[in-house]
Amino acid sequence: MCDPIVRGALFALCAALCLPSCKHAESSATASVEVAHGTGQEVPPAAEASPTVPAAAAPAAEFPKTVDPKDLDAAERKVLAEILAEQFDPCGKPRSFQASLEAADCPLAIKLGATVVKLLQAGHGKKQAVAMLLREIERLNTVVQIDVAGAPSVGPADAKVTVIEFSDFECPFCRHSVEPLHKLQKHYNFLMYYRFFPLKLAHPNAEGTAKAGWAAHQQGKFWPLHDAMFAHQDALDWPSVQKLAAGLGLDMKKFVADFGSPAAQEAIDASAKIGEAAGVDGTPTFFVNGRRAETLLQVQELVRDLQAQAGGTMPAALTADDLGETAPAAPPAGRRAADKAAGAAPEAAPAAAPAAAPAAPAAGVTK
Repeated sequence: MCDPIVRGALFALCAALCLPSCKHAESSATASVEVAHGTGQEVPPAAEASPTVPAAAAPAAEFPKTVDPKDLDAAERKVLAEILAEQFDPCGKPRSFQASLEAADCPLAIKLGATVVKLLQAGHGKKQAVAMLLREIERLNTVVQIDVAGAPSVGPADAKVTVIEFSDFECPFCRHSVEPLHKLQKHYNFLMYYRFFPLKLAHPNAEGTAKAGWAAHQQGKFWPLHDAMFAHQDALDWPSVQKLAAGLGLDMKKFVADFGSPAAQEAIDASAKIGEAAGVDGTPTFFVNGRRAETLLQVQELVRDLQAQAGGTMPAALTADDLGETAPAAPPAGRRAADKAAGAAPEAAPAAAPAAAPAAPAAGVTK
C-alpha cells in the first residue's frame, strides 16, 4: 500500500476529475517492468531519481512559455518556480524541470507543468504538489506487461490501443464506471479486457460473482452477466446470481458445474495475482497499453495520446459529465474517506462467508 500521506495526496490530485475506488485489503506487489510498450527500450525511472537538483539551482525569475501561471498569486508563483527549479526533467534527460520546459521538447513535461499549476491553484502546498508530481511521473513512465490470455474482451483484436480493467462485481465504484466505460470503448473503438480482482475481505460475494462471471464466459455470455450483476449489485448471493444467469438463457447445468469447478477458482486466483504483480491495490484500476490509469478521464487521456501517435481521425473528447466524473465541490481527504462516504465496506471488515458453490445444484435450476 502507498504511504498514507502520498495516497492522500494522490487522491487530491485526481479528486477534482476522479472516480474513487474500492481498496485492496492487503499489501500489493509493485510492478517492476519499466519497458516502453512495443519498443523494447527502457523507460527512464523518473520517480526513483533524486527529487532535487544540486542546491546551487535557484528558482527561475521568469516562467517558460510552456507554463501559464496567470491565475496564481505571488506566493503560489514562488512555489511553482521552486518546484520547476528543484525537480528533474520527467523525460529523463540530465536537466531540471525548468530547462525541460524551456526546451519544449518533452511533451510530458509540458503536460505535468500544467498539472502543477492546477494543483497550486487548488490550494495544495509544495510538499503535496511534489508528491503528486512524482507519482504522476512514475505512472506515466512505467509500462507493465499484463497477461490477458483467456480474459473476456470486447473490441477489435487489431486495435492499436488496449485497455485492461481490474474490477470487482461488488465494488460500488466499479458499478458507477460500467456505463461510462462502455461509452468510452465504443467512442474510441479500443480493445478492452476484463480482469477479475475480487476484494474478498471487503466484499462477501466478490469471489463468488467472479467465478460466476468466469462460468458465463465459458458459454460466451460474460458481458451480459457482467452487466446484469452490476445492475443488481444489491443482491449478489448465489441463488440471485443463478436467477440472473437463467434469465440470460445460459445452460444452467453447465453454468453451475463450471462455477464450482477447480478451474474457476484457479482462473480467479490467477487473475488476482496478475493484478497484484501489476501493482493493483484497488478497483477499478485500468491499464492503457500498459500504463496505469485510476480514472476514466485518465484512461481517455492516454487513449487519445496513443491514437494521436498512430494517426487517423480523432473523435471529440468526452466530457467529465459524459464519464460520470464531474468534479466534487470539496475533495475528501483520501480514498478511504471516499469509500466510507459511498458506503463501501471498509478494508478491515471481517470476511463474510463467500458465495461458494453449493454442495449440489439448487433445487429447481434446470437447463
